[in-house]
Amino acid sequence: MAIVTHHHLHLRELRFAAAARVRVWKGGATLRSGGVSVELREGESFSVPSFVRFSCLAHPRILAQGMRPAVWSLALEAQSTADMERAADASKPHARRLAAAIFADPAATWSAAGIAQAWGISAARLRALLFAEGESLRSLVREQRVAWVLAALARMDDAGADAGAAGFASTVAMQRACQDEIGLPPEIAARALSLLSNVALPTPLSQGESRRPRYRPYF
Repeated sequence: MAIVTHHHLHLRELRFAAAARVRVWKGGATLRSGGVSVELREGESFSVPSFVRFSCLAHPRILAQGMRPAVWSLALEAQSTADMERAADASKPHARRLAAAIFADPAATWSAAGIAQAWGISAARLRALLFAEGESLRSLVREQRVAWVLAALARMDDAGADAGAAGFASTVAMQRACQDEIGLPPEIAARALSLLSNVALPTPLSQGESRRPRYRPYF
């Protein structure tokens, strides 16, 4: 599953409850988290630990030379290795737990009362725990719904075109959230969403071809 773009996308502040692997198939890209940058060239990949914020930017050389945008893929790791788990952000256990639950069911009604009851604590206690970690329920819900949309688009899942499945009231609301949260321009999101259900998925690859990316003709 490769993201083929006609634009140099600058996706910022991505955060997933699972480890995220970014692989560059063509061109180059820069992953940035805090003050750390990792440059990826063609054929290289990098796994970002779970719940660590990162941005995926066009490689400066590509921009400077006016080269075509990179072809890259995003995938969430089904299982995290011990090393990746140790590198994950362990400073926010409650926010991370809640983010994972929201990502698993973004369309659910996420209220402080409902979550507190499920966790066996009071709503005030829940808010206090999140506040101590520098988080809020509202921001986590919006962030993880956007993360779910991006992950669905990356794997070319028709569900990604359904705002309701992601928990948004409308497609416009979903596009606005994607722009606000990760910098995905509404016009690019609209094109991706409108064409997603019309894209014929490629036939399954044989074992020898498994390393080839699945291209999508939009973004």
